[in-house]
Amino acid sequence: MRRTWFFSISLFIGAFACNVSAADWSLRDVVTALFKADRRTPIDFSNAELKFLDLSGLDFKRARLTGANLHGSDLTGAILSNCDLQNAILDRATLVGVDFSSSNLEGALIRLPFSAGSPGFDSSASPKFPGANLRQARLVGRFDGGNFRGAKLDGANLGPYGDWTQNTLARRSVIVSGDFSGASLVNANLSEAILTFVNFKDADLRGVNLTNANLVGADFSGANLANANVNGADFEGTNLTTANGLDQLVGRERAINWPSARRKR
Repeated sequence: MRRTWFFSISLFIGAFACNVSAADWSLRDVVTALFKADRRTPIDFSNAELKFLDLSGLDFKRARLTGANLHGSDLTGAILSNCDLQNAILDRATLVGVDFSSSNLEGALIRLPFSAGSPGFDSSASPKFPGANLRQARLVGRFDGGNFRGAKLDGANLGPYGDWTQNTLARRSVIVSGDFSGASLVNANLSEAILTFVNFKDADLRGVNLTNANLVGADFSGANLANANVNGADFEGTNLTTANGLDQLVGRERAINWPSARRKR
């Protein structure tokens, strides 16, 4: 009888301990775990509740954050390169100067973050996603100067958020002077996005939805735009001189300022 009682108590304590370590992380827990962590054996924060924590400046050392909830957390200057953030929630997180290079953000939610995007922004404070996997991710908000070089955004959704009762600019993705050179955006949704002076050199934009997007001054040289939907998109001053697939554009007759775009003669 005593042995049965002891075994039951042990199971209860063990289950409680597992629950705390798996989900209920305090700031002190996170900092301590990362301080002790080794990049060869990354910390597992899968499905952890990390909401509204000040995680600024931390090096996550290739941590696994699959399904983690980072809603509203301050990640200013954090190093999340080569981390697994598949299906993670980063809504309204502070992403000033965050390094997501080569991370797996497939299916992640990054809605309305604070990333210091504004007129006269400092590009060094922009979030960095070079080489990251953002397939099927949901991004909306300001990412001015964001570095997406060589990133995979196939099927990603950067389209409008919410409904028409909200402020028009607040519900659109804004990526002024962003860099998508060499990125893959096959079948991605960039409808209504403000993409002025964005670098799309050599990007794969087949089937991308650019409906009503602002493409003023964007550079599409070497990009593949086959079957892209450009209905209502503004092409004023865009560079299309070496772009491919222009004869396969959808809705080109309804594009704005198409004659002013630089194209092959």
